[in-house]
Amino acid sequence: MAKKGVTSQGRRKIEIKKIQNEDARHVCFSKRKAGIFAKASDISTLCGADVALVVYSPAGNPYSFGSPAVDPVVDRFLSASLIHGGSAHDVGRSHLTQQLNQQYMEVSKQLEASKARKMILQERLAGVVQSQEIEWAKNNIDHLGLEQLERLKDAFERLKGRADARIQDILGTGQRMALHQPQPPPPPPPSMMGFGVPPVGAASSSTSYHPVWTFNTLQVPNQVEPDPYQAQWLGSSMGYMHEP
Repeated sequence: MAKKGVTSQGRRKIEIKKIQNEDARHVCFSKRKAGIFAKASDISTLCGADVALVVYSPAGNPYSFGSPAVDPVVDRFLSASLIHGGSAHDVGRSHLTQQLNQQYMEVSKQLEASKARKMILQERLAGVVQSQEIEWAKNNIDHLGLEQLERLKDAFERLKGRADARIQDILGTGQRMALHQPQPPPPPPPSMMGFGVPPVGAASSSTSYHPVWTFNTLQVPNQVEPDPYQAQWLGSSMGYMHEP
C-alpha cells in the first residue's frame, strides 16, 4: 500500500501588521531586533560603512548598535547637518538654547551676588552677637563657669585676630600711599650756593622769588685798606678793570 505524501504549503507571505498578542509581540521584537542588527553588521563589514542604529522596544527600552560605535557616527551626522544648514526648527531651537544659556548665566551671577551678601550679613550678625556676648560677659564675669569662660576666651581671641588683620590692612594702605606721594626736589649742588638759588621749600605760592646775586668779598687779614695790587687782581677776576 503506497503512502500518501504530505503536501507542503511552502513559504507564505506574512501580513505586516501590529501583533495584538503582547507576548507574541515581545518575542517578535527580540527576533527582528537581532536580525536588523545582524544586517547592519553585515553592511558595515562588507562595504566598510559606518552604521548607527537605535531601536526602542514596545516597553520603551532603548537598544543601539554602532559600527565602529554609536556616538562617533551620531556626532558626525549632527556636525554635517550643522555645516549644511539646519531647518527652521533647528534654527529656532538653537536661538532658544542661546536665550536659555544667557538666562542661566544671569541667574548664576545673581546667585553668586546673593551668596556674597549673605556672607556679609552673617559676618555682621555674628559680630553683633559676639559684641553683645562680650558685653554681657564683662558685666557678669565673676559668675561665669569654666565652659562660659572658655567661650569668652575664644571670642576675645577671634576679636583680637580681626583687630590684628584690620591693623595690618591699615598699615599696608598707609605704606602704599606713602610710596605714591611725590618726592621733594633734590637740594642744589654746593657750587650754586650763594648765587641766588633759593633753598628747598623757600618758594611760596603767594610771592614770587627774585634772585639776588651776591659775591663773597675777599677778606685780607691785618690790613685796614686793601692793597692796590690785590684790589686790581680782584676787580679783573670779577670783570672790572681798575685804573690806578
